[in-house]
Amino acid sequence: MTNGLSASAPNHTESIDELVELLRETVVRLQPSSQEISDAWSTTQITMQQLRVMTILFHEGPTRVSDLARRLDVSTPTITGILDRLVRQRLSYRMSDPRDRRVVLNNLTQDGRDLVEKLMPAHGDNAERALVRLSHEERASLRESLRALLRVIPSGH
Repeated sequence: MTNGLSASAPNHTESIDELVELLRETVVRLQPSSQEISDAWSTTQITMQQLRVMTILFHEGPTRVSDLARRLDVSTPTITGILDRLVRQRLSYRMSDPRDRRVVLNNLTQDGRDLVEKLMPAHGDNAERALVRLSHEERASLRESLRALLRVIPSGH
């Protein structure tokens, strides 16, 4: 312990390394297969960035441009361009905020919602199949751990 490191430092690093590897492997296993992705994407004309915007709108509903830009860590002109293309494709639309008519909100059309459901179901299916196989206690522990991890990860990262 002459260099100021405790004897437990290697164990700490090994523990972190193992957690990082476990997270990577979990993400890989939850991803839909390449064939599932290829089949779904072959029928669409949208970009990955457009899908990211659509996914946020799908889960959160009507959203301001500034909120989308912050979530995705891009400029508001970039989000506006993405939304313009989605509107032209009839996948999203703009509406006034009922609480403040000066505010413009963006939302998905039914076609947009249908497309997100078509492109994203395998992610949820894989996760759900795995989670139902865990005990109640394991799910509670996982929930607590994931919430703790999300607290230290910046939003939109």
